[in-house]
Amino acid sequence: MKFQIATSKLLEFLHIVLGAVPSKSALPILGNILIESTDNGIMLAATDLEISISTIIDVKPEKTGSLTIPAKMFADIMRELPETDVAITAESNRLEVVTKTGHFKISGIPADEFPRIPEYLTAKEVKLSGEDFVKMVRKTSFAVSGDESRPALNGVLWQTAGDKMVMVATDGHRLAKISVDNTKLKGLSEDLIIPPKAMNAVMKLIGDKHKEIGVVFGDKNIMFRIGSTVISSKLFEGPYPNFDQVIPVDNDKRLVIRKDDLLSSVRRVSILSNSLTHQVKFSVDKNKLTLSATNIDLGGEAKEELPCEYKYDKMELGYNATYIEDILKQMDSEDVVFELSSPVSAGIIYAADRTDDYLCLVMPLRLAD
Repeated sequence: MKFQIATSKLLEFLHIVLGAVPSKSALPILGNILIESTDNGIMLAATDLEISISTIIDVKPEKTGSLTIPAKMFADIMRELPETDVAITAESNRLEVVTKTGHFKISGIPADEFPRIPEYLTAKEVKLSGEDFVKMVRKTSFAVSGDESRPALNGVLWQTAGDKMVMVATDGHRLAKISVDNTKLKGLSEDLIIPPKAMNAVMKLIGDKHKEIGVVFGDKNIMFRIGSTVISSKLFEGPYPNFDQVIPVDNDKRLVIRKDDLLSSVRRVSILSNSLTHQVKFSVDKNKLTLSATNIDLGGEAKEELPCEYKYDKMELGYNATYIEDILKQMDSEDVVFELSSPVSAGIIYAADRTDDYLCLVMPLRLAD
């Protein structure tokens, strides 16, 4: 293997695949990246066996070949080099990087010992809006559960069968659901439960660019293509809980409030909340919301009042401030609506202008005495 490349260009593509390199692994080769020079360009790939990322750099090599090398070590060397062209060669399981002023040699592991990178079948590809996908992932993935005893909740549910494409995530304490029109994927796949690591990798690659993405549905995996980069991920096994059953339909008390004012107030008051529960008390009365928190360990208290629209009986609820913050940050409107029922029932939160089909659910905490 032999090719020349600018350090900045190599780093750009190297950073893409580093997202699939595990921080720790019982298999040393998973800490390596695969470098393969072919007639189509230079391929870089990495995997943690759950997700794999491969990308192709449009550089014509002088010699074809392949080798895996320690990812962190190679990336550290590239970051420290100045902007320059480097010559990279591999022979006898050693990779050499040559610059104008020096050279570096790294021992590698043969490429045939690296886990197989799934093949992307372009013939089965379906294209969809990257903008829609990013929006759906951003508005749901924060609610994914970290409890490994309930593996289905460790992923984002993606439903593609109906007229609406739906994504849902929940950890049992909060839930986020968004729907967009489904014009391309209808009937192509059953419900999918996708690890958030894969979703976030796709979202990072798309960024704020209005790109199309390619999708290939497999039996136990899903693949995404953005430009010359392919992300493949295993799917979590279901079934996913029936989320529609837990979304209340009879919350008859409506509170409307300015989102930014509430978000800022929750952040301030929660500084003096319990360090374990992060509980902030919401006391709602006629057109007034009072937020308060108490930290017995610190001997501290906080209280703030905010104007709101509310015309029902007084009610006091306890919420985890972190959950409320996470939800409010995803609302793209000046005002938000809380639909409430009782101090022990789930509340629904959505944007007052309803410009998108998005809602969040949050369970209240038992108020501390």
